This record gives sequence, structure tokens and C-alpha cells, in this order.
Amino acid sequence: MLHLLKFMSFLQRSHKFKATQNVIAMLMALSPVYALSDELDTVQFRAGLNKVHDNNLFRRASNEVSEEITTTTLGAKLDKTYSLQRIVLDLNLVDNKYNVNDYLNFTATNYSAAWNWSLTPEITGSLSSDRTQGLNSFSDIRVTTQRNIRTTTTNQFRVQYSPHNVWMAILGFSQLSLENSETFTAISDFDASGLDYGLMYLFPSGSNVRLMGHNRRGEFTKRPLDAVLAFDNGYDEKEYELELLSQDPGKDRLTAKVGYLEREYDNFSIRNYSSYIANVIYELQITGKLRSNFTLSRTLTPFEASNSTYSLSDNFSGRLFYQAFAKVQVGINASYGERSFEGRGQFSTSDRTDKETSYGAFVRWNPIKNIGFNLSTTKSNRNSTLANFDYDDTLTSVSVDLRI
Repeated sequence: MLHLLKFMSFLQRSHKFKATQNVIAMLMALSPVYALSDELDTVQFRAGLNKVHDNNLFRRASNEVSEEITTTTLGAKLDKTYSLQRIVLDLNLVDNKYNVNDYLNFTATNYSAAWNWSLTPEITGSLSSDRTQGLNSFSDIRVTTQRNIRTTTTNQFRVQYSPHNVWMAILGFSQLSLENSETFTAISDFDASGLDYGLMYLFPSGSNVRLMGHNRRGEFTKRPLDAVLAFDNGYDEKEYELELLSQDPGKDRLTAKVGYLEREYDNFSIRNYSSYIANVIYELQITGKLRSNFTLSRTLTPFEASNSTYSLSDNFSGRLFYQAFAKVQVGINASYGERSFEGRGQFSTSDRTDKETSYGAFVRWNPIKNIGFNLSTTKSNRNSTLANFDYDDTLTSVSVDLRI
């Protein structure tokens, strides 16, 4: 709470934020209640403004650098149904401005597009494309003198056949690419495509069980073969997952996924790895005004350096939401995670293990349905076996969003 008070004091003294307040007031004045959008509208327009104070932008163990970041979002969404077909287009322009380190300024163009099609009620499918851009986190990148933007694009085609709405056969193709604006060897640029296949069983209650398999082929698009450091230029990957969705509408919802992932590199088997992965999300309506959300996960991520090939993360997080008044929601959140960096064979592993904790609180006020104000603060800490990767950080933000 002390961080919130200090930040609000800073905002009141900031001429830039006073100008922002004027813009927000103009938006509200120009948006009469009858013109505000509804979730069922074919076309929606969105605008958002977010002011963030970060007291350790570069996630350093010492010599921290504070920064004020202003993010402006403009978006439009089209959601249209034609008979058995549904088309959804969502475009967002996100402008990020840094008050001191302005070399980090960038504008992201994010979009998602989907055609959910049906040939018959039994034969359905989807064709989709998604693109997101964001600044690579300084928690992993120690080079702080340049801006490194990560662009991730996902394309997918899927066919589903369910003759009796009990069993469903699934077949599809997917493509995933990642591109960094600057070199980042640990998570290098790649392009992967694969075959997706599986079966799903649908329960009358709305719950389901799904078994999926994925066979992928990946190429590193900008990284040459390096025999000294065993940096490869391609790989084959297999992933198998069993997912359960169980729900009691209005009370609770459980999504549980357990999987196994293995990757084999083309030239340097020393880099090969495999592990079990999992993700469990449990949502519970405790009372009429109090609900919760808990997540337990294990994730496996490539992290290729001279002494590591991947990182394995175990995380637990929880959130509580309380409807304090008809238009005011408050909440708290906390998380704990452990991340280990693993290498094999000729590599002497770094023995690096990070323990990360965070906790925070937020308040959301919706004076009318389509306008929201948010105030939040989050304090995070990382304790690493390599002291250079320790850090403490506090993020405090205030934002407004509008839909018309």
C-alpha cells in the first residue's frame, strides 16, 4: 500500500499525467452511454492508457534504474457469424514510451484472426493466425544498451469430426515462428511447423477429456551451425498431452493437462532433452462475492548457452477476487516458482537455480459497463544461485480502458 501512495503522489506531480487525465476525461465526455459497445456487437473499438512505475527496469542485483512507462492501446474487433461460419478479427496497436530510456520506445502491432467454419454440424474446424510483439525481458537478457523486440506468430488449421457429439477426432497443421530484432542466442529465431492429431470425449455436462499428439520440425532461421558451442540449425520435436476439463457452471472449473515433450537436434545429440510438463488451473466461486483462481504448472523452455540447453520451471500462483461493491472489485495475488537451467554431456552445467516470488494487490472500478479504472502494485524477488541474477522489483500502475 505504501508503494501505491508514493506512486499516486508522483502522478499528481507529473505534468504528463495531468495531460493524460485530460485525454481520459475527453474520451469519457465523447462517449455517451448509449454508444458504448456490448459484447454481442459485430464491431467493437477499444482504447487504453496505462502508466507504470518500475523501480528496477533492468532487473539488476544492484545499481537499480527506475523508469516510468506509458502504454497507449488502440484496438478494433470484428466478430461476425454467417450461418454456420464465424469470423473473428482483433487488431491492437500498442505504443510504449519510456520516460528516461527512450531508446526502448516501440509500437507493437498485435493481431488475431480466426475463421471457425462448419461444413456440417458434424464436420467443423478453424483457420487462425496470431501475432504478438513485446520487449524481451531483462530478467534473462543482461545487455541493457539495446532494444530487443520479440515477434511471435502462430498459424493453425484444424479439422474436427464428431458424428454423434460424443467422440471427436481432431487433425490439423500448425506453424510457429519467433523473431528477435537483435541477436539472442539463448532463445534464438526459429520457424517450426507440425502435425496435430488427437481424440476428444465429450460429456453431456460440458466437461471433456482430450488426448493430443504433436510432431514438429523446427529450423533456426538466423543461427549458423556452430560445432564449438554445439549450436544446431534444426530439430525434431514430439509432444503428447492429456487434458481434462471439468466444470460446474457458477461454482467451479478445473482444467488439468499433463504432457511429455522431447526434442532431438539434427547434428548435436548432446543438446537433446525431454521432460514431463503439466498445467493445472482451478477456479472456484467461494461465495457470491468471492472467487479464486489457482495455477500449478511445470514448463520446459529452450535456453541454449555454453552451459545450458533448456530451463525447467515449476510454478504455483493464486488470486482472490472480491466484489466489494456493485462497481468495485478488489483482489490479491501471490506466486512462487523455481527455475533450473540444465545442460548435458560435455557442458559443465551452470548449477543455476532461480527461486522467484511475487505478491500484489489491485482495485478495479467500473463506473459504467464499458469504462474501467485499474490501480495495482506487484512486488517480486528472485534469489539465484548465481548472485548476478538476484533482483528485487516493484511495479505500480494505474490505467483506464474504454470500449465503444
